[in-house]
Amino acid sequence: MKKIIVKKIIHMALAGALVLMFACSTGYDDGNSNSVNYGGTKTSGSSGSSSSGLSAGTSTSYNSAVTVDTDAYSNVIYLNLTDGKVSSDGSEWTEIVKSKQYFFGESTDSSYVAVDYKYDSGSSTGLIRVNATSFSGELAVYISGTMTTGGVKIQSNGTDKVAVYLNDATITSSNYPCIDITKGSPAVVDVSGTNTFADGRSYGTGYGEEYSTSSGSTYTDDDGATVSCTVVKTAVSEGSDSKGTLYCKGDMTVSGSGSLSVTQAYKNCIASKSVLTIDGGTFILTSTGKNGLMGDTGVVVNDGKITFNGTGAISSSDYRKACGIKTDTDVSTSYVHINGGTLNVTTYNGKGIGSSEVYIAGGTNTFNVTGVTGYTNDSNKTASYYDADGVKYSNTSITFAAEGIEGASLVQVDGGKTSVTATDDGINVSDSSAVFNMNNGYLYVKSTGGDGIDCNCNLYIKGGYVVSYAPTGSEDSFDSGSNIYVTGGTMAGTSGSSMAISEYSTNGQKVLYFSGSSSSSMRPGQSSSSSSSFSKVAVQVSGSTVYAYSLPSSSFGLFVMSCPSFTSSSTSNYSVYTAPTISSNDFNGLCYESSTLSAVSTGSSTSTPSIK
Repeated sequence: MKKIIVKKIIHMALAGALVLMFACSTGYDDGNSNSVNYGGTKTSGSSGSSSSGLSAGTSTSYNSAVTVDTDAYSNVIYLNLTDGKVSSDGSEWTEIVKSKQYFFGESTDSSYVAVDYKYDSGSSTGLIRVNATSFSGELAVYISGTMTTGGVKIQSNGTDKVAVYLNDATITSSNYPCIDITKGSPAVVDVSGTNTFADGRSYGTGYGEEYSTSSGSTYTDDDGATVSCTVVKTAVSEGSDSKGTLYCKGDMTVSGSGSLSVTQAYKNCIASKSVLTIDGGTFILTSTGKNGLMGDTGVVVNDGKITFNGTGAISSSDYRKACGIKTDTDVSTSYVHINGGTLNVTTYNGKGIGSSEVYIAGGTNTFNVTGVTGYTNDSNKTASYYDADGVKYSNTSITFAAEGIEGASLVQVDGGKTSVTATDDGINVSDSSAVFNMNNGYLYVKSTGGDGIDCNCNLYIKGGYVVSYAPTGSEDSFDSGSNIYVTGGTMAGTSGSSMAISEYSTNGQKVLYFSGSSSSSMRPGQSSSSSSSFSKVAVQVSGSTVYAYSLPSSSFGLFVMSCPSFTSSSTSNYSVYTAPTISSNDFNGLCYESSTLSAVSTGSSTSTPSIK
């Protein structure tokens, strides 16, 4: 499928003609006359000539500033938010009003698109609705301009794809998402120019007729049945509880050459009830509600630049986590795939990624996660709080850990360059049968109050480069509920604790280690006289330097290192220098390039490691 190509063509000479065109636009409906058809046969109440709509392969000028190649979609709706007008061909416009205006058919036909404006009672705020539930075929909706109090709702037919093209669109919503694509059709969203969304909804409020502040209240659902309202703290009857500022009920793919900034304090910045895919574009996401990217089934990042700043709240009276990327972990197969792009996540009281399964195969990814402590599973903390919709939870047990990446059953690194800093575990794989796989790529992890990498079952290092640092006295750089298998790759781990050394398997690539001088890391009966303290290390095998690392601190409970040249179980095959001169490194203190290793001056101070 060919994408609609958007080209900006600035042409000042056409500005006057453009104003005249809007003023004299045919097919105007003032809300009192009969509805008008555009893209089909002219009906009563219209003036001017009829339009045949857009045929495949034609080019249409929109506001004389943008050219749209409609080769991919023969049916296009243009929305000019600034002027509140709609067109099916970019040349013949009508004002959006309460009365439905029909495109590509009439109300009596079996297939049509209807556009109207829903005003909220007693106010000037409202919602532009593009109703394609009776339309057969794929539809593109092209949106530009500024809307200060409202949103755009696109009701699909639930089957055919919907394409939304944003070009310099600014939407500040009222009680609705900025863009809401309903009914479950797959959607593609293309961003060009500079787009800005601000969600006007507030956390702790029930939006829609299904919410009420009084028990016993009812509403009529879409099937005509009378249903009891959900009792909430605050209710707004005219609005939507859709869980994204940009939201799609089906699969949604977002891409483009432009940018989209989203600010919200309600639920999620960009969300899909199914799979959310980011294929390109620049996204600046800010949330004091919940998450940045949300896909119930999965989130895939193939390209683009994504920046997320989140602030959650964890206390006895508030409980909401702000995660950079989130899936529904009640779905055991929900997943996050990071295949490319640039990802920068900074969040307080949240997680960088939270999913059932996490795969990282590419990209440059940075996670900085901080948050409150003392809410572990055994802390027995409770809270009385309201959720995003205003539903009250009383004396409910809560848990929280400010972890960089959490995968319930799997975290797997196959490529890319990833840096994680977290208050709690840098990476946590939490299920009892969980697996962590380091197969390739670059991974740096630092925890200021937990384990670097914590897997509740088997932890595998098979390739790539991994550096883990967990300086707290009782925490480990690598921690497993079962075994740690090192069969390839280059690794360095600096821990506050020395307890995890028993978890390393003796089969495979050898792990050299030193117990440190931190008294809090000593096992019962261990003497500090046999401990080590150094801040740099280099290892030679057969006279060649094969490993070098600059430790983050000379105070440690356990230091572990391994590389493909560590194959012997005999200490006599290794010359370990503990005061080398390392002028440069390749990755977070680790040296692995031959040129970097050959530049290391080992010095004369040596020490004998233990081997696993």
